[in-house]
Amino acid sequence: MILPKNQIKQFAQMKEAFQNADNSSDNEKQKNVSEEPVGAEILRKIDAQRQMLQKRNWNDEAGFFRACIAADAETVHASGGIGTLSEKKMHSVIKYFIEPDASKHESRVGNSIVDVKNESGVFEVQTVSFNVLRKKLPSLLISNCVTVVHPIPFEKHIVKLNAVTGEIGKHRKSPKRGSFFDAFFELYKLAEIIEHNNLNILLLLVDTDEYRLENAPVKKRGRRRRSTTERFERIPIALRGSILICGQQDWRMLLPTSLQTEFTSAELAAEAQIPRKTAQTALRVLSRVGAVHLTGKRGRMKSEAQNGDGQIRDAFTSQ
Repeated sequence: MILPKNQIKQFAQMKEAFQNADNSSDNEKQKNVSEEPVGAEILRKIDAQRQMLQKRNWNDEAGFFRACIAADAETVHASGGIGTLSEKKMHSVIKYFIEPDASKHESRVGNSIVDVKNESGVFEVQTVSFNVLRKKLPSLLISNCVTVVHPIPFEKHIVKLNAVTGEIGKHRKSPKRGSFFDAFFELYKLAEIIEHNNLNILLLLVDTDEYRLENAPVKKRGRRRRSTTERFERIPIALRGSILICGQQDWRMLLPTSLQTEFTSAELAAEAQIPRKTAQTALRVLSRVGAVHLTGKRGRMKSEAQNGDGQIRDAFTSQ
């Protein structure tokens, strides 16, 4: 039986359509199969990196001392690598404490240069403002376990240097002691990403010698102004404590155990022996990550009335 030409053409078109449909279906299946392992592989990698991170002893005082020695040697032999010539001593010591192998420092991850990349993930050491991390971290967090490391001066000795002669002047111990709560003013700047599952925070309490340049007194309008100082360098001396934050339970470790189940910022400030403003900033961050919850308002309590402000304050709970 011979079919008409128009029917032969019609059958050919139908056959081609069925083949295209089968091919597209196979391609879609292959695409789904190829995509799923990639996502799962990234999750497994991040989980393995976090486990390595949590196994590390971050209170290793001897390791910190070795890092100080290694950073001193790098200062002597610096040859102009990325960030080495302009790098401050505190930043360099923290990098060696995280990873003694200098070949893993200043590593490229995607389009970014990170301070350290090793089997525990990606590390960014930030000794001052966190503002620079707001643009850098989002792309890193997509497929990496990222830890922001922030050193906090615990006991600080201030050494003055003459800006002209370089002569070492007065040497005194600062009456102020640092605490983990000092980090919250910087952590607040990461509010948009602080809840990210791949983000960890490592806070280090470090004894520090702070060198300040003392400028010569200046005469102005017949009056002799006092000399001014500016911070020149911070030299880490010893590690005094650390806390690694990887989730809600870790954030709650920052709260004093003496706090009641429900508390206000005033009570947190009193128990932690920190300024009220610091307590308020800390609670904003802790609320953001779900470590504490706002339960309502508390009226004029006796302790607040004795302070003379009589304000109504937010009440929080850590449960």
